Amino acid sequence: MKQKQRRIDLQPWQDSKAKPYIHLEGVSKEFNGVLAVDDVTLSIFQEEFFSLLGPSGCGKTTLLRMLSGFEMPTKGKIYIDGVDVTRRPAYDRPVNMMFQSYALFPHMTVEQNIAFGLKQERIPRAEIQERVKEVLKLVQMEKYGSRAPHQLSGGQKQRVALARSLVKRPKLLLLDEPLAALDKRLREQTQFELVNIQEKVGITFIMVTHDQEEAMTMSTRLGVMDHGRLRQVSTPNEVYEYPNSEYVADFIGSINKFEGLVTEVDDNHILVDSEETGSELYVGHSADAPVGSHVKVAIRPEKMMIDHAAPNQKKNVTKGIVRDIGYLGDVSIYHVELKSGKIVLATQPNLVRLAERPVTWDDTVYLFWRAENSIVLTA
Repeated sequence: MKQKQRRIDLQPWQDSKAKPYIHLEGVSKEFNGVLAVDDVTLSIFQEEFFSLLGPSGCGKTTLLRMLSGFEMPTKGKIYIDGVDVTRRPAYDRPVNMMFQSYALFPHMTVEQNIAFGLKQERIPRAEIQERVKEVLKLVQMEKYGSRAPHQLSGGQKQRVALARSLVKRPKLLLLDEPLAALDKRLREQTQFELVNIQEKVGITFIMVTHDQEEAMTMSTRLGVMDHGRLRQVSTPNEVYEYPNSEYVADFIGSINKFEGLVTEVDDNHILVDSEETGSELYVGHSADAPVGSHVKVAIRPEKMMIDHAAPNQKKNVTKGIVRDIGYLGDVSIYHVELKSGKIVLATQPNLVRLAERPVTWDDTVYLFWRAENSIVLTA
């Protein structure tokens, strides 16, 4: 009997035959002899929500401005939908940009702000009205068309700016820190709204942000930047769970790192002798680290288990004293000092009320974790 094969649907970035919608080839940008963007090659696919993530001054906004046409590369090529747009000015690209400040005209109503770009293109009045009505409904602002910008909240201004960007039906929408001006609760709510709108309109979005949580929540993929270079490009899950370098591991969330010496390697695991933890660390995957090399074994705080009693395992376990506890409502972060003096973080959900906390200050505790939850950092 012929066995039925299971079909695996590849994402476009996993498919060698897929054609990228946006392609940057060896793009660099210098300002007064200083490299702001350094030899970036990147492919982004149609209908992706891609985020450029990094600290201030890492080159992410310069890269966005080169995509928009506000800056020209010192070298390299930029392609949009297969067309070389490297030297085209901003007005001659199928691109729109939503700025951090929203840049709404204060003397115009919401409808007039949204319609402005269409009027500049001399689109017929009836079509302008229809398209403005369409995007106002999309961003749930139908009732606010006659209001002035100063009569709107921060979240409403953000929606108007988005509507103005979408009404021209660009192939690519660039977003420069689009939610930075919003308070935390509104920002979290708007993140999901923005993703839903992007899925409805089917336009490729590229967003610049320094907010890790924002990038992780909204992106199909993200690129972590440092000193003008892309350090890792992958899905949020892969960047968080499998960072390819110590820089990326440190930048995305909190992480514990233990130094040690590799004593055993095969295709399925790596064994590291760590003086810092006083035990052997067993990592449930291989790594490019030969026996005798110095590495760091990394594990996220939420993957740590903490208990007064010694666990039933000899590897991936260490012992220390609780020096501090950070209470965040849904979770608590335990700061545990090991015998070596190293401080290790362990995040635990608050399943019971604070008064019933099983582990508290100055307790001696064991920290332990699963082999598959740790990774080896060699870069």
